[in-house]
Amino acid sequence: MTYTKSILCQLNNGCMGCCGRAFPSKEEIKKAIEKNTSEFKELDPQTEKELIKFRDRALPTDLRNGVCRNLIQKDNKILCPLHPKQNNGKDLREGHCDINYLCQTAKEFSTWPKHKQKKFLKFVKDNEPDNIDYSIKMDKSSLLEEFEKKRLRPGSNWRPRG
Repeated sequence: MTYTKSILCQLNNGCMGCCGRAFPSKEEIKKAIEKNTSEFKELDPQTEKELIKFRDRALPTDLRNGVCRNLIQKDNKILCPLHPKQNNGKDLREGHCDINYLCQTAKEFSTWPKHKQKKFLKFVKDNEPDNIDYSIKMDKSSLLEEFEKKRLRPGSNWRPRG
């Protein structure tokens, strides 16, 4: 099985929208990621077997402050150590995570013509959200709503900056 891909999932240092549900405040998300990171460092997984042990320490439904317990911070980036980008293409999330989840924004984005997709990507870049804000806004479709409002405002000559 391969996971569903969208350019939006890796944009802005990656979206963690599929790594949790009903996100609370940004501060609570940060606390959850800090705790996950601490547990990851304590286990210090070096092999696939050790990564699986880290993964399986909690059920997929056992979220911490709405965040998957596998989401960590490494080199100032929020990431999943089970993701294929971290494991030479091998997806260690299989059988544990909903790897085919796509948020409503990604679903709609995939149906747009290329020129509209480019405008949305530029819109995201111009707004400069950090990783957590980006993820929350993607999950709640608020970036999509902001984009559509700005784009469709009567008399608007809105064009992305640059």
